Amino acid sequence: MDSQHNEHGGHGEGAGVHLPDPSVWPLIVGLAALVVGLALIWWSRDRNNDFSGPILGAAVVCALVAAAGWAYDDSRMRRKAETGHGGHAEGPVRFTQVLTFAIPEGELGAARAEGGVIQALEKTDLRDVDGFQDLRVVVSPAGSGPVQALAETTWSAREGLAGYDATRQTLLDVVTGHSSQVVPGSVQVFDMEVVRDTKDVTFKFGLGAAGALFGALIAGGFMIGAGLTLFQDDAVVVANGGTEAPVENPYAVIATDNKFDKATLTAPPETDVTFDFTNKGKAKHNLSFYQAAGGAVIKEGGIIDGGATEKVSFKTPAAGTYYFQCDLHPTEMKGTFEVKAGAAAPGAAAGGDAAGAATVTGTDNKFDKTSLTATAGKEFSVTFANKGKVKHNLSFYDKQNGSILVAGKSEGEIIDGGKSETLKFTPPAAGKFYYQCDLHPTEMKGELVVS
Repeated sequence: MDSQHNEHGGHGEGAGVHLPDPSVWPLIVGLAALVVGLALIWWSRDRNNDFSGPILGAAVVCALVAAAGWAYDDSRMRRKAETGHGGHAEGPVRFTQVLTFAIPEGELGAARAEGGVIQALEKTDLRDVDGFQDLRVVVSPAGSGPVQALAETTWSAREGLAGYDATRQTLLDVVTGHSSQVVPGSVQVFDMEVVRDTKDVTFKFGLGAAGALFGALIAGGFMIGAGLTLFQDDAVVVANGGTEAPVENPYAVIATDNKFDKATLTAPPETDVTFDFTNKGKAKHNLSFYQAAGGAVIKEGGIIDGGATEKVSFKTPAAGTYYFQCDLHPTEMKGTFEVKAGAAAPGAAAGGDAAGAATVTGTDNKFDKTSLTATAGKEFSVTFANKGKVKHNLSFYDKQNGSILVAGKSEGEIIDGGKSETLKFTPPAAGKFYYQCDLHPTEMKGELVVS
């Protein structure tokens, strides 16, 4: 059998070519950018949603981490390629011994069986030898003729390979001991210095790690959003340091695809009412009132697009039980309309506040009501709750860009998110007046109707 030992430095033909390893980072960065775009669209369309902001923040963090990972991995691979050009990398030089031989035609099964040459090579244990790193056995079955086989060991230093050759039974000894399964004269052995090796033993920020981090940040964003929602909705902090229960507007109805946020609506009999209908879905919806399911119309609301709002105003019928629905989705979006004495009057808070009292909730940057009612000559009390994250206030004027309606009483203080304030004043006369947030007058505004 022929045995041939060759050592190759980094100056031979082809040693100057160093291609970068394949990278998954472009895919990860592209996916992160896509998520940022989707989160930005969601946030821009529904800024008041408690989840959209945290998800956008988490998506941006993911994109930054992915970009940083890509830049780090790219620079690492460039350094690796550059250090390989001269054949003398700054890091440890590795060595490999490659043994090739041919198995006679028809003997591959025996070579793989117990006691065969392939089986013996695979069972060779070199883990206790200094410098040993890896053992690989490869065969290339042929349709006819001899089968080529290769056994490769990798070593961290030349001394380990030399000690292995001098003191241990080598792979060459194993092959020589199975001469009946080896084509005579086909054995060759090459001792080589590794010029470039993709078996990098340093840490790689691989696809699995990137995916795990990406998923963890997204999950963290959801958890942050859920936590903010939980603690924000527990109580509304009042300006004087106390707390009051969250205020719900019984005349506000929100639609999603395909559901109303309320299954029952109430109102006093024979009273002018206005229901503030908001479509937070993507499909078209409306809010209509009927004598019964499939009965005569009390008030038919206009069909509006997702993100739009509409005021559904009408005079309620006599006390009784009626029906409401979305005319486009009547089997899914429906409920009971109860008209009864003692129900909250328009402008009153949930729980039956007396006439002349109202609540207004502000978010960034929107009031939950764009119309309030009051009675001339009677004290009007309005509680403003800031559920946004930025500062807001509520002030009443005689007209848009006009003067304060009641000096010293109808101009609200600017309060932080999570706080509230109550204004009490007596409208001087009947008419239509104006209210706004003084910090966001073009977005947060409404009409005060005094009868």
